[in-house]
Order: sequence, then structure tokens, then C-alpha cells
Amino acid sequence: MAGDLQEEKLARVRLNFFACFKSDWLLRLIGLYGGAAELLRRPPAEIAGEGGVSFETALRLARETAAADPEKELKLAAKAGVAVLTALDADYPALLKTIYDPPLALYVLGKIENMPAAAIVGTRKATPYGLRTAARLARELSSMGVAVVSGLARGIDTASHQAALAEGGVTWAALGSGLDNIYPMENRKLARQIADSGGAVLSEFPMAATPLPVNFPRRNRVISGLSLATVVVEGGFESGALITARFALDHGREVLAVPGQVDSPMSKGPNSLIKDGAYPAESGQDIVACFPADSLYGLDLKAPKPKEDGSARKLKELSPDAGKAYGAIKALENGLNTDELTMQLSWPVQRAAAALFELEVSSLVVSRGGRYSIAI
Repeated sequence: MAGDLQEEKLARVRLNFFACFKSDWLLRLIGLYGGAAELLRRPPAEIAGEGGVSFETALRLARETAAADPEKELKLAAKAGVAVLTALDADYPALLKTIYDPPLALYVLGKIENMPAAAIVGTRKATPYGLRTAARLARELSSMGVAVVSGLARGIDTASHQAALAEGGVTWAALGSGLDNIYPMENRKLARQIADSGGAVLSEFPMAATPLPVNFPRRNRVISGLSLATVVVEGGFESGALITARFALDHGREVLAVPGQVDSPMSKGPNSLIKDGAYPAESGQDIVACFPADSLYGLDLKAPKPKEDGSARKLKELSPDAGKAYGAIKALENGLNTDELTMQLSWPVQRAAAALFELEVSSLVVSRGGRYSIAI
């Protein structure tokens, strides 16, 4: 029996080299033939005749799966400390398994705990308001014992992951590439921090897969599939965050959106979702209140209490530049704008902008009319 299970797992890993495009189609064929291993034994003509696909597609399936080497892939993953899970494995996320097209294989660096999770997603071109709000929501969810799920992209995703880590929480990052090609490159260190902190970086794509544009909508369904609720912070009508929201609705999960400024292009997506019936998300409590009652796992739903030394603790976790910028802003009642900060500290604009970004993501400063002041 153990040998049969191993053969079936290898067959699913082999099929996954093709399944990145049509896992729902392949799962239907697996069900038709009673297993992945049995599917691979069938000739293309039979698959085309019985499976409701074209002969050309059946030939492509046979060609691409024959070229794959699942045993070599598993060894490559193991060498990188990556677990490869299929629905046959007990560690495969139970909630993800319930969507209509779950990944045939899931590559996991780190560990996915059995705990409630919520997705925070949004545009790569986030505003200071969006970054600040995403970070606050991630911190509040973390303080209540909820895992924060996102996609490791620039902008809202990065702010959410970083804030969850800073709060000592658990965060999961789903990628649109293989774990040997973490994208974007500047977030490779963040990916390692996520895995090392008790969270997980995961992908349904083979280890060496590159970040092709077609991969990211597929990645988005994994984000929503892992989550009891999905929160859209910022994004235009064409944003990938709205694709994630549509997947969440398809999966029967709740969708929330952060209300935004009516004149901001980045608020068009979430404001439209709210018009269409999405719950407004103003706090972590709003998000958790949308969880099904049987999925709360004994969460503490009380509003998180601010720590007395919260600002000092956060500053210790940031760069020295962020600390200097914080001191300069705090010293003036009306705060500073970017130009004034660069002049006061004799810094180039890029250095000041980087320090301000850190402070905003950590909710230590806020921007009002272009001036930065200490957050209350």
C-alpha cells in the first residue's frame, strides 16, 4: 500500500508540470481513471476519446509529463528544505483542499499551521495610506492569532508580511514562481524570514519555474483558497487583488475591502467592491467577525491592546536611518515634508524616502498634506 501511495504521489508531481495551467481539468481526469498513475498509463487517443479533450491536448499532456522527472524534482526540493505536498499528504492544507481546483502539488518552505488565516492583498503601487492600513490590519490579525496570507509582491503584500513578522505573528506567502526563483528578487530575504519565523513560503509551480505573467492569477486563487476571508486594501479595476477577491467569492469565502479616498485611482477597486456588497474593513475585528463561527479556533476577539513601549519596540526593529528620521519628525510639532527632512539630515532624497517608507509601514508616522507627523 505504501508503494502504491508513493507511486500515486510521484504521478501527481509529474502531472503538475502540466497542471499549472489546468489543475481542475487534470483532477477531473484523475477522478475519471481512478488516480494520477492510472491516467499516465492511458494513451492520448483514449484520453481524447473519453476525457472530452482534443487529441492535440492529450498529446501535449503525454509529451510534457514524459519529459518530467518527479524523483529528481523531489530530491531538488528536499535539498532546498522544501516539502512537496499532494492531497494524499496529511499536511496538505485542509481549507485549500476544499476549493474546486486545488493545486495538484504544493511546494512549502517552512510550515503551514492548522490555524485561521485571512488574506490581505492590494496593488504594487500602494499609497502611504494603503501601506499604513495594510500594516495595521496585519498587526491586529497577528495579535489575535490569525495567519496573514499574501503574495510577496511589492507594495501591499510586502507591507502585510513585514507587519505580521514585526508583531511576532504567522504569515504565509504564495508565489507565482518556483521556490528556486523567488520573485521579486528584493524580497528573497523577506521570504527566508517568513519561513524561519514559523510561517511558510509556498507555490504550486515546480522548483525552477520562472515568474511568468500567466502564473499570477493561478497564484491568487491559492491565496484566497488558504484564507477564510480576503481583504482588498488598494487597487484599480484591473488589479490582481480584484482577481483574488473573485476567487474568494468562487470559493464561498468572505470578501472585505478597505474604504479609500474617492479621488484616488488606487481606491477604485475596493470602493467598487463595497458598493457591490463587500464588507468594509476598518480593523482586524471587522475581518475576524466575518469568519464562520466553527473556524475561530478559540481566538481572542478582543481588540488588541497597544503596548506601552510600542513605538520604542518598533524602532528597535527598524534601520538606524528610520530612527533618525523619526527623531527629526518628532522634534517638530508640525512635522516635516520630504524636502525638509533631506535638508535637516543632509541626506539624498532616496535615503529619506526609504526611511519614511519604513516608518509608514510600521505605522510610526502618518502623512497629512505631504507632511509627516508622529502617529497617534
